[in-house]
Amino acid sequence: MAAPQIPLNQILYALDVKDRDFYDNLDDELKKKFSPFLMIKYAASVYGSADLEDYYITSTNKHANKYLFELAKHPKLQWLLLTTISPGIGSQSHRWIKAKPKPKNASGPIKKQLAELFPVMKDDELDLLASITTKKELTQYVKDHGES
Repeated sequence: MAAPQIPLNQILYALDVKDRDFYDNLDDELKKKFSPFLMIKYAASVYGSADLEDYYITSTNKHANKYLFELAKHPKLQWLLLTTISPGIGSQSHRWIKAKPKPKNASGPIKKQLAELFPVMKDDELDLLASITTKKELTQYVKDHGES
């Protein structure tokens, strides 16, 4: 039998109305299911006026994004921190913000050559450089610097 989940509508409602006791009222199994990262993603995005949407994004960044992961060993404090996001004006309609899909790796050969030229670069740095470098530019760089 699957472990119980915290109903999303209940946890988002508790967040919106600043229910500081919500986490304490969860049983031990549900406390294990509590995901602060998931709550940040949902809390930051609401349907509503532009001002309300801006408020939630700004408030999430100001209150939760800065400090949430410093409290990783204290889920109760994380919950209390998350409740500071809401302006306390009632339940809101939250939506999921999908991550941007990673672009297809058309720069594979370019990235490989860049990795050979710059062996100390991190993978994400190589991805970025490969995404803005053309094959022609890379060939010219190799020619100008006498690389093989």
